[in-house]
Amino acid sequence: MKNKLILVIDDEPEIRTLLIRFLVRKGFSVLAAGTLKEGRQLFDQSKPELVFLDVNLPDGNGLDELKHINSGMTQHKVIMMSAFDHNEVKTEAIEYGALDFLSKPFNIARLEQVVQSQLFNTYNSK
Repeated sequence: MKNKLILVIDDEPEIRTLLIRFLVRKGFSVLAAGTLKEGRQLFDQSKPELVFLDVNLPDGNGLDELKHINSGMTQHKVIMMSAFDHNEVKTEAIEYGALDFLSKPFNIARLEQVVQSQLFNTYNSK
């Protein structure tokens, strides 16, 4: 598990810190960015195993970045996040290739379930 790299792209320092601490305790390596520009650079340089991507960022829309990330031949593992719990945003994220959608603030049990399912396939989503 220690070789798995996760990228967190979120403009809220508290969310980045929460995710970093949670993921590091689980044994993952973590990179974090507060903007899409910085996140794209880290993604292109590191090719992480999993990306947590916020929908609303100061320099753009995470859904547009999701389309960019999955525009090539390879489908990347991306979990979208938002403080706004709108079904149309969730639906659009899944259509663009997101594997799951987390509402903020996080439920830690749900966060654990998402990480386990996407990196280890230990539960079946409904």
